[in-house]
Amino acid sequence: MSTPKNIVVIDDNGDLYASLDQLFAGNTGIQVTLTGSSDDELRDHLSLEDYMIIINYTGLKAEIRQLVTDLYNRNSYCITPIIVATDEAYPVTTEQQMIVPIVSVLRKTYDPIALRHHLTNIIDTIESNRDLNALSGLPGNNVINRRLQECIDGGRDFAMMYIDLDNFKEYNEYYGFYQGDQVLLFLTRILYEAMLACGADTDFIGHVGGDDFIMILEHTDVVKEIGDRIIASFDAKIREFYHDEDVKNGYIDARNRKGEIERINIMSISIVTMYAEEFRTLPVDEVYKKMMYYKKQAKLVRGSVLIDNNR
Repeated sequence: MSTPKNIVVIDDNGDLYASLDQLFAGNTGIQVTLTGSSDDELRDHLSLEDYMIIINYTGLKAEIRQLVTDLYNRNSYCITPIIVATDEAYPVTTEQQMIVPIVSVLRKTYDPIALRHHLTNIIDTIESNRDLNALSGLPGNNVINRRLQECIDGGRDFAMMYIDLDNFKEYNEYYGFYQGDQVLLFLTRILYEAMLACGADTDFIGHVGGDDFIMILEHTDVVKEIGDRIIASFDAKIREFYHDEDVKNGYIDARNRKGEIERINIMSISIVTMYAEEFRTLPVDEVYKKMMYYKKQAKLVRGSVLIDNNR
């Protein structure tokens, strides 16, 4: 059984906690924990695993601005969503709300059912965001796996393309992480443009992590067209991310994976494609192993390449 999401309610008045505890009673996925606003109480009840913090402004003994700022300044809670519940005007300026992570201000006069619905929607939004890659905004591994399983279970014909950059690690270390991120955003735009130009509305793009991406295509007859478009777009503009001297040389002097200085070619792109029939006849992990094998073969080719397996 998964650990329940712990919602900490900072409530010196006690009425909001009682309401929330009753609203989520019987929900094994959510645990509501009460604490006061004093430093000792917060120290005793706040932890790294807390999912959300809700502050009851009514009857709050601490000064709200200072409390929210203190919560934000704690390294452990700087990314924990903070919600303020109030039945009166909330005295935090717009400028301060832009600094601290307050995701919502709730009116305590909400009907209890409406309040539970509102909080549930916030939780759903947080869960969705946690499944997205922070840089590209694309779905991450959890969503990729769910989408792939839906395609397999649905018995539909589909193609899965694995997209990986060649020499990205060396580029990232040579030019810095900021420039590396710009390359990944550039690749994200290319994938979207190729899908919009050649694919279907139901096609899918995911970001496995780093420089690895996934596309799941409903129509297998567009695989070559999309792959060729991605490669052409990438190769046409990737040199814009290099210094002129490096473009003229055609390489950078960077450390390879062994830590040795080596001439590293301008980045290229490797694309490997697998099809639905392989996912239906083999366990998913075996298909991934085959895909990784073909990816290694693709990386042996100098320059960008599309390996269209079994076609």
